[in-house]
Amino acid sequence: MRHGARWLRSLLAAAVVVSGLTMSGVAHAETVTRTVFSDDFNGGRGAGVDTTKWSGGIWDAWQDGEGHVVLDSTLTTVAAFSQSSGRATARLRAGDSGSAWNVFGIRKPDGGTVAGQYEPLGAGTTSVYDFHTYTIDWTRTSFVWSVDGLAVLRLTPTTGGQPFILALGSNGNGRFSDEVQVDSVTVAVKMTVAPAPAWKAFTTYKVGDRVSYKGANYRVSAQHTALPGWQPGLVPALFQKL
Repeated sequence: MRHGARWLRSLLAAAVVVSGLTMSGVAHAETVTRTVFSDDFNGGRGAGVDTTKWSGGIWDAWQDGEGHVVLDSTLTTVAAFSQSSGRATARLRAGDSGSAWNVFGIRKPDGGTVAGQYEPLGAGTTSVYDFHTYTIDWTRTSFVWSVDGLAVLRLTPTTGGQPFILALGSNGNGRFSDEVQVDSVTVAVKMTVAPAPAWKAFTTYKVGDRVSYKGANYRVSAQHTALPGWQPGLVPALFQKL
């Protein structure tokens, strides 16, 4: 009986040790920031916009060959954004378009106005002659506009979490503004991704695969079959650190 009790205690102790090792080795999901939309308007002078990215007044938008698009009408993104949170950023010269939300706004995917309560937070007007950074930070329950880091407007939508598109060059009510020049537009969102598998030699990796190595996560940049010594961090051409 005593031998049986000792055996049971040993078995339980081993189970605890194994359990602890297993739990400590579990990889957890992580929250990362991903760019899901970008355009830097680097086409030649007179070129149109990328119609896979933009719709709306595409015939009234032309690139100046110096990294800007000039707007005589309103451009809207083809893609709708439905992520629960993120940041849209535009580097632009607003001309006489007035407030930040007039020249860099949001709409419903069908082009309609996003209804809700607007709360002014500061002055949203800027110099006609200078480029400024406009941002829209959103969550499921609010949109906040900023100019050069200064918050200027909060919108609490009537319906939270609804998809939206971005609009450049108008206040969303049909009043077009001239002399708008846009240098770049990017949209970055936060998302939770599954744990990346550990890097292993002699594994064939495809572009876009994710791996973990020594506590860091990487994205595969070039397809290859891993060899010993080709670990992430040692071969920069094959992996991008996340």
